[in-house]
Formats: sequence, C-alpha cells, structure tokens
Amino acid sequence: MLDMRINPTPDHHGAQAMIPSNVPDTARVSARFANPAQLGPAGPLKPGWGLWQAAVGLLLVLALPLGGTLALSSVLSFGPELVFASLCFTWLALLGSSVLASRVWGFGSLARDFGLRFKWIDLAIGLGIGIAARIILALVQVIMTLLWPLGEGEMLQGNAEIFLTGDSGWIFVNAVLGGALIAPFLEELFNRGLVLRAVQNAWWLKGSAKGRVSTATPQRSLTTATVVAILVSSLAFGLLHTGAVGDLRSSIYLLVGTFTVGVICGFLTVWTGRLGPAIVTHVVFNGTAIGLLLALPPELLP
Repeated sequence: MLDMRINPTPDHHGAQAMIPSNVPDTARVSARFANPAQLGPAGPLKPGWGLWQAAVGLLLVLALPLGGTLALSSVLSFGPELVFASLCFTWLALLGSSVLASRVWGFGSLARDFGLRFKWIDLAIGLGIGIAARIILALVQVIMTLLWPLGEGEMLQGNAEIFLTGDSGWIFVNAVLGGALIAPFLEELFNRGLVLRAVQNAWWLKGSAKGRVSTATPQRSLTTATVVAILVSSLAFGLLHTGAVGDLRSSIYLLVGTFTVGVICGFLTVWTGRLGPAIVTHVVFNGTAIGLLLALPPELLP
C-alpha cells in the first residue's frame, strides 16, 4: 500500500529540521542520505529488520522462482505461461520479503521503512535519467565490445527477449505489464528499499533493540555506510539477473548493465529519501529496452 501522506513520514527537509542546531553542517549534509523516518530529535532510529532479513529475502528471490518453475515444468512446456509463472514466483518473493520485514520488525509502513513515496517531479526525474542511463549503458557496451570483440557468429543475449514469447496478449502481460511496470516497482522496493537500507543501517548504526524499532548510536560515517550500501545492493541486484542468460559474455554484459542501473537508482533513493525517482527510472530503462525489441523485425532477434 502506498502511503502518499507527508505528515507520518517527513521528507528530507522536514527530517533535517529535527536535527539539533549544534550538529555540524557536514553531519547535516550527510544526514540527508538516511531514511527520513529514521531521523528523530532524540537520535537516529534503527528498525528491527536488517541484514539477515535481506539475506533470507535474496535466497527466496533465487529459490522460489527456480523451485516453482522446475515443479511446473513437468506439466507446462517452455512458453509464455511458464514465463508468467516464474515472474509471479519472483514477485511473491520480492513483495513478501519486503512486507514481512516492515510489518514484523519495522515501522509497519512501506513508506516509512523503505521510502515508498512518490512526487510528481519523480516522473520528470525518472524519464530523464532513465533515458540517459540507457544511452550511457549503450556506450559502455560499445566500448566493452571494442575491447573484447565478438567472435564470428556470436550474439549477445539479454534478459528481455524471454518476455517476447507467445501471442500479442502474452507479450503485453509478460513484457509490458511484467517486465516494464511490475518488475521495476517490486525490484526497487526490495533492492533499494530493504537491501540497501539494511546494509546502510548495519554499517552506520549499533545498539538497537532486537526485533523492533529503537534508538541507536552511530558507529561509522553515514556517508561511508551509504556508499557501501549502494555498491552492495547494486551488486546483489546485478547477480540476481545474470542467471537469465546462458553464456559468460552475456552474463558479464548483463551484470555491468544491471549494476550500473542499481548504482544510479541507489543514488536517487538516498538523495531524495524516497523510491519514486528510482522506480520511474527503472520503468523507463526497462520500457525502452522492451520497446526497442518489439520494434525490431523478428529475424533480428537472438
């Protein structure tokens, strides 16, 4: 459920107003990287969820689609139905892990725990950065190919082509609704919500009460914790995608691409204090890839 209200979850401006006046300016700048809901007048708050909830969530995202798809493959041949089932298993793991962590160990709100909030400006931010990210990644891949030339007859595989099986109805469900809309939303909630903030809190804070939200004491620089969190969550995000292709070169290209998008979305999340810009950026990034594939003649597809 999206919490669009402002009062229960202050934005960065409102959250920084709670910081005591004797705090140095450098600390105030650093504080903008924290989840706004965790900045209180008595000191930072730390949710009860953390690294182990994120780790279990990552295992579920890997195991549930794999196990479920293998079980269904005995009754379904490879095709759009099996692709849709695999997507549903993935979405269940992403959403279930995030909701459970928030409800059981956190503030009880996806807006407060993970920054699931939107502003109208997020549409413009996401559109511009999503298109820019697609162009930058294309240039990076050109450079990679020049440094590591393709062999004769070798073609790169992506993870979007798998959505383009079946008739137009299935392509709309799996590619447009699934790949371009639902997947970016849930992946950002999990990766830039649960995973990024879990790593950030573990590196930054200590002394919270086990299993519930409580006050905590900073143990390391929040800026350093944020950099580590962005890199770790982006690497996890990239590795989760590499299993979608079968050869080493394509896996490396896919890892570089998803890691880059993860870093961009991670920065947007910590800079704005909400997931809205990252979600829209991810939607635009995925949507442009699917749109380009749909525009290609079938004989040019891998």
